[in-house]
Amino acid sequence: MMVDTKGLTLCSRYSFAPNSLHFCGPERQKDMLGYVSQAEADGGLVDILNRFETLYPYLVLIASENRIKDPFDPRVVEAYWLGNNLLGSVHTRSLIKHLDDTVGLKQKLPNKKFSSMMDEVVERGVPQHNFHVMNVYVRTGHLAIPHTLTTMNECRISWGKVIECVHPNYIVETQPLTYQHNRLALGAVEKKAVMSVGVKPHVGDWVSIHWGYLCDRITDRQRENLAYYTKRALLGANRSHVVES
Repeated sequence: MMVDTKGLTLCSRYSFAPNSLHFCGPERQKDMLGYVSQAEADGGLVDILNRFETLYPYLVLIASENRIKDPFDPRVVEAYWLGNNLLGSVHTRSLIKHLDDTVGLKQKLPNKKFSSMMDEVVERGVPQHNFHVMNVYVRTGHLAIPHTLTTMNECRISWGKVIECVHPNYIVETQPLTYQHNRLALGAVEKKAVMSVGVKPHVGDWVSIHWGYLCDRITDRQRENLAYYTKRALLGANRSHVVES
């Protein structure tokens, strides 16, 4: 199988932060740091990313539903982390089968929550990271425990505008998740300190963020897509469950 090194490098930047915190993926944090800091990609990185038990099956699902051979094609990687038009080709029945059989959510969730989540999958579900974070209720990496507002905010892919940078430290303006009146929403813009490994944006750039790390510079189109799919995920979350404070 041909593997796109550009897509691999991109995927590694989004996967680095939770792996460094021992939340997801194999215990190969030193190797991941080397790949991300040097922007390198080879078979070793393929092996690492293949062992992310939630990420990799999603990439395979998106690729297969779009008849793309390489699950690390940059379009597929972008679809999962940020959202793009590939998501529209994923059939609802395929996503339901994925969540039930591949991810095994029926065994991980109480029946009532599983049924409520499946209702939202039928209504507006997509195989995109933020939909998974906000609608699956539990963290599906190494810690199968309920999300709190804090962990949900860190685990989702957010976006921000760089206002100060002294690499590897950056200050961005971003909207955090808030929880008021039993509803999740994006709050007022606030400043947030983030770190970067391998990416050096400039003041004024828009960037994507995951678990306190800057993942990539993003275009206006990518930011709009991410905002759209985030709001779509919030609609589902607010209809079906309440997070812990």
